[in-house]
Amino acid sequence: MKLLQPFLPTVFLSTLLLPGLFLTESQAQEGDTTASTTEVKDISNKLSNIPQIIIFPINKDLLALLKQLKPVDVDKQAVTTNLARLTLAKQPLNAAEQYLLLVAQALLKETDLAQQSTSEDIVDLLKQAAALSDKISEQQLSQPNFLQLHLILAKHYAKLQQFELAYQEKKSYLNKYYVYRNNKRLDMIASLEQSYELKNKKQSNSLLESQNQQKERRVVEVQKERDEQQYNFTLIIAVAITFVLLFFRQLRVRNKLIRLTRSDSLTKLANRSALFEHGEKMVASFAHQPTELSVILFDLDHFKKINDNFGHHVGDKVLVKVSELVKETMRSRDVFSRLGGEEFVALLPFADNNKAKAIAMHIKEKIANHDFSNLMLQCKVTVSIGVATMESDQMSFDDLLHGADLAMYQAKEQGRNTVVCYKNIATAQERRAN
Repeated sequence: MKLLQPFLPTVFLSTLLLPGLFLTESQAQEGDTTASTTEVKDISNKLSNIPQIIIFPINKDLLALLKQLKPVDVDKQAVTTNLARLTLAKQPLNAAEQYLLLVAQALLKETDLAQQSTSEDIVDLLKQAAALSDKISEQQLSQPNFLQLHLILAKHYAKLQQFELAYQEKKSYLNKYYVYRNNKRLDMIASLEQSYELKNKKQSNSLLESQNQQKERRVVEVQKERDEQQYNFTLIIAVAITFVLLFFRQLRVRNKLIRLTRSDSLTKLANRSALFEHGEKMVASFAHQPTELSVILFDLDHFKKINDNFGHHVGDKVLVKVSELVKETMRSRDVFSRLGGEEFVALLPFADNNKAKAIAMHIKEKIANHDFSNLMLQCKVTVSIGVATMESDQMSFDDLLHGADLAMYQAKEQGRNTVVCYKNIATAQERRAN
């Protein structure tokens, strides 16, 4: 009995092992059992091209032990006897059996009888089990007994506040469970195909024979109807082409009207309404990681003088050129739009305050260094840029745009042709308040 004492706590494994280790038979057999004969044959052809997968056998004593742990009231003596027989067996355990034993030990450490165990201990055990995954096929790893590893790891990574790892383990669990269900479905379809293959072949042969007889009878009838059908077909095609042409013409007009309502007529950029639509969607989508969304708002310095000295047609050309220069610096996922007048706004997803400031500096330098002499301008064109980044998920797009606007006006007060971040303004205000 002293030899068996180290294994007695395993009896209490049932409190955690059963809820997730075994999936119901109804879940395993879930799927579309009403697939057509053609679908079954297509899937059968795909299955024939799949290479053979090695599935490790699982010790019957280990499976019996797991089944004994399933009831609420566990027969401790029987569990202890089976555990001792499994542990003292002369035949070595394969990779899959070692994997399951490590998972079982991890579940044991979660029970009330293992108060001294920590999440780090459990994670270490499960990492040892995960190291055996390379020796086990993906098909076997997707079975319910093996999937428990990912759920337990996700649970204890969350306790250790390693949420990214917890998310990855949860994701791995779902992906492998999907593979498990899909394999079950394919096995069921293959079994049905094998059971009804002969019957289907007979039915197919009978159907083909019947169809051939019908085709022979129809040959004469088709010959007589061909001339009339040809005329009707030509008439239908002509009418259909007419309607298709009218439909595409109407669709073109509609798309043009939509573009006009969502784009600026001068610069062809997104207009104010499209900007606010994109902005509100981005703010909502970045609520879980607000510091990764930034806004750049800039205004052309002394633009009124350009209009007064050279005319509005030159001012329009300057706006178009500035928009082209800025578009060259934008990333594919950025949204660049004209807010109105000489004000432009850029939405920068996946850009924190530092990245947004770097982009703003690049825009400022590119515009300041550009030669506008071909537009009859003898002076440089500069911009004042304000940068604002979401600080919390409570901010709305109006708040974010307002912060960028305040930063832009601060840039103008600092002498124009500069970049100011709203974060710096807020920090300075807090210092003055303190």
